[in-house]
Amino acid sequence: MKKTILITGGGGFIGSHLAAKCLSEGYHVTVVDNFSTGNISNIPRDAEIIKGDISEPDTLEKFPKDGFDVVLHVAAQSSGEVSQEYPEIDLEVNTLGTLRLLKWCKAKNVRHFLYASSMAVYGEPESFPINEDSACRPLSFYGISKRSSEHYIQHFFNDGLNTTVFRMFSVYGPGQNMTNLKQGMVSIFLAYLANNEEIHVKGSRDRFRDYTYIDDIVSGWMCAIDNPIAFGKVYNLATGIKTYVHELVDMEIHLYGKDPNTYPVKYSGSTPHDQFGLYADVTRIMKDLNWKPQYSLEDGLKKMITWIKNNSTGKTDC
Repeated sequence: MKKTILITGGGGFIGSHLAAKCLSEGYHVTVVDNFSTGNISNIPRDAEIIKGDISEPDTLEKFPKDGFDVVLHVAAQSSGEVSQEYPEIDLEVNTLGTLRLLKWCKAKNVRHFLYASSMAVYGEPESFPINEDSACRPLSFYGISKRSSEHYIQHFFNDGLNTTVFRMFSVYGPGQNMTNLKQGMVSIFLAYLANNEEIHVKGSRDRFRDYTYIDDIVSGWMCAIDNPIAFGKVYNLATGIKTYVHELVDMEIHLYGKDPNTYPVKYSGSTPHDQFGLYADVTRIMKDLNWKPQYSLEDGLKKMITWIKNNSTGKTDC
């Protein structure tokens, strides 16, 4: 019998890629999504679909009585900017939703619960690269909601539920929402380029991040599923490479076929409570799961730009 997997947020960028990979590996995949930001067209054809919000008890009642073998919990309000505007949404969707799902998983004897956390839990580190044992001092409501969920997950692990947490760093790639200018530096800057508009960069050109291609993210999750070594662990899921924002901007302009010396770029404003700089120590996941990133930033951007050009119709709507 095929193993059964539930993917929350499976209509979104990361969740839909995970659904496609799990199906290709022979799993029976069920996706749950409220489609507030995700799109039903992103979900692979062979996946079962449940429409609902995991923060609402009625949604959990739609799940099969026998439960699932594995749960990949990706659903979240994931924009730091939106979280500052509507922190109650983060509390309800990210934290309360996670708690309710954990309780359901424990009651149904789910074999493994994997969670999409974020670099946002760290805040401003005192040293780099940052490892999983570093202090967590989140700056944003989004980071607080993710860190709170991690505490609940640790509690349920101590109570017998096998769990794994991934703190993901600046994920990008084909399938990302190109119309959302409040989330994801890579996609935001590429959206401006696709529409031949001035690139507006909020914050300093000297900020830095660890940009991680979607296929590397998916392979990290797949290495952990049903892997006892990963039970109870927290992993940075990133490349371990520091890239300045101005380096990203110049690379995107160049790879898009334009001139970085003449293309208009404006550095102004800021995003409230955004982190200045982060990049990861990925020693733990490489050692435990024999995982390593396969895509350089340049290679990943080339694939994403090809996807944009093949899917865009005038104003970027892909």
